[in-house]
Amino acid sequence: MEPTETTVSRGNAKELVASLEGPRESFLVVDENVLVHHPFVGEASTKRFVVPSGEEHKSWETLGRLLEAMDEARVDRGDQLIAFGGGVTTDLAGLGASLYRRGLPWIAVPTTLIGQVDAACGGKTAVNLAGGKNAVGTFHLPSQLVVDPDFLTTLPLRQVQSGMVELLKTAILEGEDLLTLVEALEPASFIQTDSADQADRVIACALTVKESFVKDDVKDEGPRWMLNLGHSFGHAFEALALPDLLHGEAIGLGLLCAARLGTHQGGEAGLEERLRKTLDTWGLPLTPPEGRASDPDALLDTMRRDKKVRKGQSTVILPLSPGRVEVMNGPSQEALRMGLEAVLEPIST
Repeated sequence: MEPTETTVSRGNAKELVASLEGPRESFLVVDENVLVHHPFVGEASTKRFVVPSGEEHKSWETLGRLLEAMDEARVDRGDQLIAFGGGVTTDLAGLGASLYRRGLPWIAVPTTLIGQVDAACGGKTAVNLAGGKNAVGTFHLPSQLVVDPDFLTTLPLRQVQSGMVELLKTAILEGEDLLTLVEALEPASFIQTDSADQADRVIACALTVKESFVKDDVKDEGPRWMLNLGHSFGHAFEALALPDLLHGEAIGLGLLCAARLGTHQGGEAGLEERLRKTLDTWGLPLTPPEGRASDPDALLDTMRRDKKVRKGQSTVILPLSPGRVEVMNGPSQEALRMGLEAVLEPIST
């Protein structure tokens, strides 16, 4: 696969739209809220598919409607697809681009913090099934990743808080310097232009870290697995709590569970509480909503259906200290319950 050309700068999305006049036609896939808050995006193409906001629309049904819309618009292999939106939109659009006519080039323009620092980078595309998040997908790198922090100024604060969890995950993987920088951030720093320089720098750093894991392992067969830190637990919380729990909120809970398990595997004492303090300072939940997302048996069953399961065995990435993580293959049910106790009441075994 050809590597993605990545740019991070304010105003580069408008520059992209202004440059689209040329021989290659574009098909626009755009989140409905982006068109409301950033109407210039609509100038990218008159051929478009508008994605309703919400994780529930990252589905097989929505993918089918997208492909039908592309077919009705007579998109051909000389065209390209451009996606403006958060992780739902870029994952959906990337999958559509990989399938239609056996593959079209596409450009990702993430408009949420979680999209800019994680979801749109790396070429993973997917939709959800009832059995699990991102259960159907492909690897299809965008030709360009256009990261424009100006989009963040119109985000609801909760969306920013959610995106900051992926920053925290990336910082744990990278090491103490980035972790200290990320911990000092405030959610408002991403939606206020007077702190733009700091926010832009952290976004660029996070992308550099993620790209370092992806470049030699695009198909997720080795080092890239480390990017799943917090996700084995987190995806279970997310699946059982939709729509009450955003992706980043669920991954925050997953980080606490992984840290609890990591401590029992010889990791740094106090890392779990350090992460808990950061999440609490940012206003993120430290326990899942009541219901199935608080039921350990339901959570464990959902984890057994996760897309990372191989031959019936789960895989959990454990944070041992900043910059040091390890893979735990086939953890016992007792070990997973121990991890869940970081966010649930003590669980009897």
